[in-house]
Amino acid sequence: MKRGKLFFILFIFLCFIGGILFFVVSSLKVSLKTNRLILYEKKNIADVISIQNGTLVNKDSIDTEKIGKKKIEVIVKDKLNRKHTYTFEISVIDTEKPVITYEKEIKVEEGNTTDLLKNVTVVDNSKEDIKVSIEGEYDFNKAGEYTIFYVAKDASGNVAREEAKLIISEKKSVIPPNTTTSSSVKDKTFTTSKGFTGVTKNGVTYIDGILVANKTYSLPSTYGSGLTTETMNAFNKMRDDAKKEGLTIYISSGFRSYNKQNTLYNNYVARDGKKEADTYSARPGYSEHQTGLAFDVNTISSAFDDTKEAKWLANNCYKYGFILRYPKGKDKETGYMYESWHFRYIGDTELAKKLYNNGDWITLEFYFGITSKYAK
Repeated sequence: MKRGKLFFILFIFLCFIGGILFFVVSSLKVSLKTNRLILYEKKNIADVISIQNGTLVNKDSIDTEKIGKKKIEVIVKDKLNRKHTYTFEISVIDTEKPVITYEKEIKVEEGNTTDLLKNVTVVDNSKEDIKVSIEGEYDFNKAGEYTIFYVAKDASGNVAREEAKLIISEKKSVIPPNTTTSSSVKDKTFTTSKGFTGVTKNGVTYIDGILVANKTYSLPSTYGSGLTTETMNAFNKMRDDAKKEGLTIYISSGFRSYNKQNTLYNNYVARDGKKEADTYSARPGYSEHQTGLAFDVNTISSAFDDTKEAKWLANNCYKYGFILRYPKGKDKETGYMYESWHFRYIGDTELAKKLYNNGDWITLEFYFGITSKYAK
């Protein structure tokens, strides 16, 4: 009886000690104070870990030189001197916007162009390669003071936007002595190399009654207000007939004003350079989109080339008075690369059929015997 009582007391004592030990161990708590660190912020594990009833063993520094998620290993001793290992995930983030160095005023004479990105640099604490884009409308051919913005965005979405002034002064003209000038001397008649009659009236050129806009023949900056009614009616009929064939065709870019084209073109020049931009984008005043007779459909990229819609349009658009304006392999004639998505309304279905040429498209330039080249 005494022996059993002794065992019972010992059992109770062990349970008491075990309970204490369990409490000590189970009361150990390890958690993150923060799961986000700033790029290049100097921190070690002790700065981000909160510990209750334990001691941190490793106090290593945390690598914050790269943006992204990373795992840190934390080793902790409890009050019984037992080691425990925990793994936590933290994010290294960038909150600083890029720094743009630029000229606050750029001056140029009307009619001249300049590389607006020539003296512009951008640096970012992420050390990534960041390109600067330009926002704002301006026209090198029109004197005035324009507000533009240099914009740089890093991979973390931090955006720098700096304002600059583009000052375009009036072009100084020198009039030889004993000469007179007249603003009314704009209209002219000419004959093309293939015998067609061309007429330029109020700055707009027609050849055999067909309006022409290319690198040789420009439009006034005030010309155009939208796609013409005839163009839209013909497109709607063509679109509906295509739908019956299970095809979807829509206008993704229609009329563009002089100012809109000016902005687009200058952005392309800033991105790719003038020589490259001239192969796929018209200078302001030389774009077919300003005529109100031309538009781009669906996807404006080479991804459209081999689609069913592209093939159907290339072989059927002439029936509605449209032509594929920039055919493949004819860039030396049109001045532009192949665009499977760009169509032009000429209205005359007989002429459109001639230009279709059983699928081997003839360009307006070749048909009329005209050029498509900028003067400079």
